[in-house]
Amino acid sequence: MRTITAKLTSIYRVVALLVLLSSGLISQIYLYRHARNVAHENLTTQAVAMAGNLESALVFGDVAFARQTLQALQHYPDVLMAAVVLADGKYFARYASLGALAEQDELLLDSRQTGYIALHKHGVAETIATQGNTPARLVLVASLEKLNQETLLLLVASTGIGAVILLAALVLFRRMSRSVTAPIEGLTALMRAVERDGTHGQRTDVLSDDEIGELARGFNAMLGALEIHNVHLNKEIGERKRMQDKLDRLVHYDTVTHLPNRRFFNERLKMAVQQSLQLDKIMAVLFVDLDNFKLVNDSFGHDIGDEQLRAVAERLSKALRGSDVVCRLGGDEFAIILENLVDTQQIELILDKMMQSLIRPLRLDGHDLVVTGSVGVAVCPDDADSAEGLLRFADAAMYAAKGSGKNTWRRFDPEMVSRSTLRLTLENQMRAGMAAGQFEVHYQPQIDLPTGEVAGLEALARWNHPERGYISPLQFIPVAEESGLIRPLGEWVLRSACQQMAAWSRGGLTGLKVAVNVSVRQLVHDSFPDEVLAILMETGCTAQQLELEITESALMHDGGKTRTLLERLRQCGIGIAIDDFGTGYSSMAQLKNMPVTKLKIDKSFVDDISTNADDQSITAAMVGLARNLHIQVVAEGVETRAQVTWLRQVGCHNFQGYYFARPLPAAHVPDFIANFEGQQRLTATSAPQPESPPDAVISQWGAWI
Repeated sequence: MRTITAKLTSIYRVVALLVLLSSGLISQIYLYRHARNVAHENLTTQAVAMAGNLESALVFGDVAFARQTLQALQHYPDVLMAAVVLADGKYFARYASLGALAEQDELLLDSRQTGYIALHKHGVAETIATQGNTPARLVLVASLEKLNQETLLLLVASTGIGAVILLAALVLFRRMSRSVTAPIEGLTALMRAVERDGTHGQRTDVLSDDEIGELARGFNAMLGALEIHNVHLNKEIGERKRMQDKLDRLVHYDTVTHLPNRRFFNERLKMAVQQSLQLDKIMAVLFVDLDNFKLVNDSFGHDIGDEQLRAVAERLSKALRGSDVVCRLGGDEFAIILENLVDTQQIELILDKMMQSLIRPLRLDGHDLVVTGSVGVAVCPDDADSAEGLLRFADAAMYAAKGSGKNTWRRFDPEMVSRSTLRLTLENQMRAGMAAGQFEVHYQPQIDLPTGEVAGLEALARWNHPERGYISPLQFIPVAEESGLIRPLGEWVLRSACQQMAAWSRGGLTGLKVAVNVSVRQLVHDSFPDEVLAILMETGCTAQQLELEITESALMHDGGKTRTLLERLRQCGIGIAIDDFGTGYSSMAQLKNMPVTKLKIDKSFVDDISTNADDQSITAAMVGLARNLHIQVVAEGVETRAQVTWLRQVGCHNFQGYYFARPLPAAHVPDFIANFEGQQRLTATSAPQPESPPDAVISQWGAWI
């Protein structure tokens, strides 16, 4: 029979075994789940820190940096795979350990899932938010095999320890339980301190070599890794701040001249106006626009244009006071803020010094350039008491300076606003008028006096506005030049004139040439000769029927390039005429080397030729020069019989002007030629002496005005 002792022993054994199994199983489940959660939290923390490091790489598209950041995970053997996945599912960067499987992880396939914990592995997905871009995701997947093995070992060890504990006294059990829980409590306290203070330099004491000690060492290692990451993160933040400073400079400074840009100017101008009004002091805005800068860009290229802008920026900065602010608004426009002025006379002194500094010859890449600028001035508070008003009025004053011949400055007055508005309105109406077919080509005859025939016609653009009627070319041609509309307008006039010449030729009106004015803005394009030849081929007009009129200043602009361009046109049979001859700065040597077939004496010499000895001498010299160079001469702007007589005396026998005919619509030209030449033949046959016909003919020409 079994004794009570034995029964109790058996009962104790059963109870002890149940307690051992249940307590051991419960404790191990708890520890295992706690360890898994800690591992997952660590992986999440690591993902958050790494996502912050990867933000800048995504912003700047730095794949190399992203890969380098992910490659650092090789020091964490548990990490199987890491990837930066874009919104469209494509990889921006990826890392996989040597032992990682090649299959796709579910976090990569499902963008809505943020994490999971499985039996053998766990993973997290952290969103990488970038300002202004679609968020990306950082996916980390780590193995739990090591934790599983450690948990199994801990279960075996705990079972043995539990058996000893159950057989030991309660005091020993309490002491032993305290030795087990103390390190965990220490880890918990440390974890809370790190969470509270945000510092990762603290460490826990490793009190044992068991799993708890391993956990303590792992926790210390994790804190060390986070501390290193914090160092890198702080470095990244510093680098980002430096980049932000650089971006801020790009936002507020011009990259070509390194001057403050329009944004900086607007902010600074508002402060200057506010200070001027508060302190009752004068300040001014200067609006500077370089003259003919587009021609420099078109002729010599943008590199030379940029060099000129840098030179102008340097000259402006040196010519002004140290307290003045010089900004580049864009293109060839500069703006200057003058503060703390004593009176408006001080502005004039500053302007004179600045204009003298600008006009000094400038040599860039073998080219000699003369830089001039048109400057508009607006004063606060006399002209305006707001930043917007000052800039707008200074801009209007600048256009007034350009209208006064450029290379000068103008102070704002209220009438300039209406002129500026009128110019803008005229430009807009020109664009609409060209699209609506409001422009016409009229033809002014050129008379050959010895033969009494119409030798040619000059094609002139006329704008027949539906409400205002014919608008003077003196109004719309300068606007076309400034706005760039002169190029499409010139091309349209050339095509229309060639089409008309071809039509007249088919109708039997032969022996004529048509002269078409060419702007310097057309000449600077290398494709201009090809455009002219294409129009001739398109319209059926022959090259011998076309003559291109170029102003003297345009002819001298970039002489080598212009000469090559004109020689190509001349070789094709196209005539080259110099318009407004005598008003420019061409020399005899330059003229001799140019493929010129005709000189047109400017109207300014013709107006007073019958009374002004200087005009007579200059005109005689020009006619003699042309005769020696075997170049035909035409006097334009002839309006009186006395002018014709004096021009004949100096050797000019070809004329164009109101004395003979105004510019005529194309439909009136054939009748004019028939009537004019018929009248000249009638006059010549009825004259009693051979010497008298020219004078007799002259007496009749005024009737054709």
